[in-house]
Amino acid sequence: MHNLRLDGFLGIEFGSSLENVKEKFVTKTGIILESIDDENDALFCNGAKFAGRETEMLLFLFFDNKFCKGVVYIKPNLASKVVDIYSQIRNEINQKYFITELYYETYLNPYEKDDGYTESAISLGKADFSCFWNFMNVGTLENTISLIISEKLEIVITYENGNLMKLLVESNELKNSIDY
Repeated sequence: MHNLRLDGFLGIEFGSSLENVKEKFVTKTGIILESIDDENDALFCNGAKFAGRETEMLLFLFFDNKFCKGVVYIKPNLASKVVDIYSQIRNEINQKYFITELYYETYLNPYEKDDGYTESAISLGKADFSCFWNFMNVGTLENTISLIISEKLEIVITYENGNLMKLLVESNELKNSIDY
């Protein structure tokens, strides 16, 4: 087992305030973050690079003004390259942290691995490419990295703080249950 830690995303520590994230990100990249909503629970930017790759968007989510989740969206120029780029990114994360055993590549009938229709199967929800890296924290929930290919043929890389995400989910469940 590994003993590495995952404390943040793009050099920004989990738990950082919204203002701190804006300041660090703009200083580091020169790119301005924009709010998604009036509550300032989320920031995004377009046109940033991640691990040397052009991104479609970076997303920063907050709970109670604490940074809890970072998401990278990469859209390859050619749909036929999505699996190759996904595999490259998976290998790069494996090299940086550890080789994950939580790697899934599944197909639903009539699609099969190496049948020449992988991208079509993914876009129809008939194939799933995903993998996860879990980072143990003593006395707290695991922090995670996940990597998937979405049905839009985007590569989505997510960095999460386990404790803050649990609080965010519970808060959203409470907000949603008020309507009933």
